[in-house]
Amino acid sequence: MLPKLTFIHAADLHLDSQMEGLTAAHPAMKSRLQESTFQALKQLVQCAISEKVDFILLAGDIFDANRQSLKALVALREACKELQEHGIDVYMQYGNHDFTGKQPMMSYPDNVHIFQTEKVETFFHEKNGEPAAAIHGFSYTTRHIKSRKALEYEAKGEGIYQIGMLHGSLGTGGDADVYAPFSVDELKHTGFDYWALGHIHKREVLSEQPPIVYPGNIQGRHRKESGEKGCFLVELEGQSCVMSFLPLQDIRFETVDVDVKEGSALYDVEQILLESCLRWEEAFGDAVLHVIFHGPAHLLMRWSQEERLEELLEIINEQQQNLGRQLVLAGFTVQATLDMKEELLLERNDFTAALYTTSYSADEMTRSLEELMGNRQYRKIQQFYSEEELQELLGEAKQLLLQTLLEVE
Repeated sequence: MLPKLTFIHAADLHLDSQMEGLTAAHPAMKSRLQESTFQALKQLVQCAISEKVDFILLAGDIFDANRQSLKALVALREACKELQEHGIDVYMQYGNHDFTGKQPMMSYPDNVHIFQTEKVETFFHEKNGEPAAAIHGFSYTTRHIKSRKALEYEAKGEGIYQIGMLHGSLGTGGDADVYAPFSVDELKHTGFDYWALGHIHKREVLSEQPPIVYPGNIQGRHRKESGEKGCFLVELEGQSCVMSFLPLQDIRFETVDVDVKEGSALYDVEQILLESCLRWEEAFGDAVLHVIFHGPAHLLMRWSQEERLEELLEIINEQQQNLGRQLVLAGFTVQATLDMKEELLLERNDFTAALYTTSYSADEMTRSLEELMGNRQYRKIQQFYSEEELQELLGEAKQLLLQTLLEVE
């Protein structure tokens, strides 16, 4: 009978990542944010020790770049030493951010097992002196891998668990397939008991039987990486698999909404923000927040143009700092409603008004961006846009148009 195995599946630690969008954060918070990936790693180690796991899987992008800082290398080495003291093995692979190219500069303790090449390799994990699991994986040696690595995985060993580690993305059939593209069916076809994925920073279970899982990253780095971040605690016992999410983030990123009513003054909005900060702190703990203001266009657009909303957030942040709270309003977006019916807009008979009333699909947006996405330099920054990102771009464009309309009046 197969023994019970308990392990942690984590990915995308991005140790020593440079945090984004911190202009509104006071110095103490900036410093803490910069250390947050290291704090999340420490929390990961403590969870592994308290849960008495057999091993940890680190599915790629452990570091934020392929030229790692000595600080990041030492932090991981010391974490692995602490795990070794508790008899916990570490299996890790490198991803598209920390691709090896040349051999890593750090020597790790004997409990660390690293997939060194782009060839799929296998480590055998023992429990109670007997083979218990075959753990398969590979590492990136260059930034991109276009081949379907999933087809190279094969079960090895008899009567043991088969676990696959893969840092990659679901294939789309397009030019964006540069991160070891795969399909769920390809992974299921291997007959493995668990697939530990990495690369996507959003937690997602692609399949429950067998488990094919993205844990997301362990610490958000900007407002698009919002919510709880962490790892999965996995318990394999025969055909049964139980997964529990463990939050690890030191600081949480969130987007919050503030409704501004007709006739409101700025001091009314200040009071709303102060009261809301108490609720947000209770809900999120220490957090970096992006505020979306909803309300009448003639108010919000005027305040935005006069930089009143930016000034308001600075005042709130100063008050939070004086109270010793680790809650920062790091930016804002205006979602204004125009107090004008569509028919009246069209009566204006100008280009901007007509454009504002036009709707666009995600496909149309993608076609519009084709020339930009064809630029080699731009592709180093952005490979493709998700439908969610396209809709966000469209929303921002409409708000700019709305601002233009108000300026014309």
